[in-house]
Amino acid sequence: MISVLSVIKLIWKTINVFRQIFLNLIFFIAIILIFSGIELIKDLKKQDIVPQYGTLVLDLEGVIVDSTRYDDEIYALQNKIYGKKVNTSRENSLFELTQKIAQATTDPNIDGMVLKLDNFVGADMSSLQYVGKYLSKFKEANKPIYAIGSNFNQSQYYLASYANKIYLTPLGAVNVYGLSANNLYYKTLLDNLKINTHIFRVGTYKSAIEPFIRDDMSDAAKSNTTRWLSAMWENYLNDISVQRKKAPSQLVPNPTDMLSELKAAKGSMSQYALSTGLVDVVASNYQYDLDIVQNQHQLSIYDYKLTEKNEQTDDKPLIAVVFVNGTITDSENNTDIAGSQDIVEQLRNIRNNLDNQNVQAVILRVNSPGGSVDASEAIRSELEALRSYQIPVVVSMGGMAASGGYWISTASDYIIASPNTITGSIGIFGIIPTFEKSLSHIGVYNDGVTTSPLANNSVTRNLPDEMSQLIQMNIDNGYNTFISLVAKARNMSTEQVDKIAQGQVWLGSEASNIGLVDKLGDFDDAIETAVTLANLTDYKIDWLKPDVSWFNSFYSEMLTMLPKSTAEIFFDQLPQAKQLKQQVSLWNKFHDSQNRYIYCLNCADVR
Repeated sequence: MISVLSVIKLIWKTINVFRQIFLNLIFFIAIILIFSGIELIKDLKKQDIVPQYGTLVLDLEGVIVDSTRYDDEIYALQNKIYGKKVNTSRENSLFELTQKIAQATTDPNIDGMVLKLDNFVGADMSSLQYVGKYLSKFKEANKPIYAIGSNFNQSQYYLASYANKIYLTPLGAVNVYGLSANNLYYKTLLDNLKINTHIFRVGTYKSAIEPFIRDDMSDAAKSNTTRWLSAMWENYLNDISVQRKKAPSQLVPNPTDMLSELKAAKGSMSQYALSTGLVDVVASNYQYDLDIVQNQHQLSIYDYKLTEKNEQTDDKPLIAVVFVNGTITDSENNTDIAGSQDIVEQLRNIRNNLDNQNVQAVILRVNSPGGSVDASEAIRSELEALRSYQIPVVVSMGGMAASGGYWISTASDYIIASPNTITGSIGIFGIIPTFEKSLSHIGVYNDGVTTSPLANNSVTRNLPDEMSQLIQMNIDNGYNTFISLVAKARNMSTEQVDKIAQGQVWLGSEASNIGLVDKLGDFDDAIETAVTLANLTDYKIDWLKPDVSWFNSFYSEMLTMLPKSTAEIFFDQLPQAKQLKQQVSLWNKFHDSQNRYIYCLNCADVR
């Protein structure tokens, strides 16, 4: 008996020793992480002191978006941990970027600008035009802009066209060929997997669900997409033509002429770009440095700081900016998600605190392909409630404000769109997959009893005919509600709206002609309109961001700083893989309680 107790005590002591060692290890690791974090923060603060003079370098990495998820400090910390690496998934705030360019325009310590855009992935046309507007103002202040690149994509070249002089490396190229809009289609895949996809829709052109029911784009969708895509490309060519002071046909000739001229240049893409006037100089980076940079101090756009104004602004009226960025769902804001919960809370806080916050107008910045009917309606109705308090609401459409993005825009006093905004797509659909064929293929069946066919719903059974009829009638009702909202907001009849609805997609320039928007312009025009409607003489912009819990913020920021997996790199670099990931994720995003969606998928992937 004594020996057994001794053994038990020995085992317990051993377990206790290991437990203490394990807890001590965790404690020491935590201490190391804390002190390492403190040292990193100290280092970052030391690095913040960068001389604010010289030539401003627009060395953008990644993409330009309306509202970013992470602060620049997170990316700086990432560089500190892993060393300076190019981050092609970095998000750059459109409005912070243009504020910096505007400040540099009047800053006597900034004498010029260099565009180094090799690591810039791109932006939508509306955002590119907005940045271009500020680059033009910089040039008009007699401050030169130079661009240097080795392989300009179309977004990079659009910005480079605003430069006084464009340099291209000898083995470089300017890849300005045209725009395309492509989708992946899965009908055969779903058939092979024996997934039964039940589709309910209204609208001849409502093509958001085509990838799930076809193996190619329908003629109606092709016709509609060709129209607005051609108009967008024409706008692109006209803009670079104005900046380069050359005819579009000279800068970007038809493929036959291009190949002929390229042959004359002996296949040299750089010499071809020089001969057509796309660039001004073909030179190496070293030659460029000798020609332009020399001993000038260069200041990265990421190191250039916005100055804080010391004026008293507490009593100034506020214009609140609320962002609707991404797919609209009944959730919190997240990556590519415009969470109606957060957006509604922001709008409700404005309404409930009008006396304390002194908000006199709201700008709703919409950059969304739409999403759930329930989530879109929650935002729209909250906007209506805000307007009942005589607070003007101005919608500023970004690169896209389609379907659900337009649904919420109807609850506004004024709509401003860029000429290249993708909008419209006034239509509605429902999609329900069932897996009874997949299960029966492997020998699994579903059976039982029910008091009503409408109660017999399951993803493991085919939809009863009665349920299909119910859903279709609900979809029809949703479409009638949509066109009624548009008719009331735009002072049209429902018949007039129906002719331009049916899921058709329009560019902002077209939407202006048919009455879907009030004015063509940009975010600055939206501010001016809000100022006019609210009768303001002085104001302050309040850029609203949703409150994020400490844990969620910390977790997402830690994920950002972690090195990317092979799969993530694959999805970032291969457009088709990225599109596949995006489309498959729609199943996750689509959880409307009545399976009704106002979403534009075909207008989301333009390259």
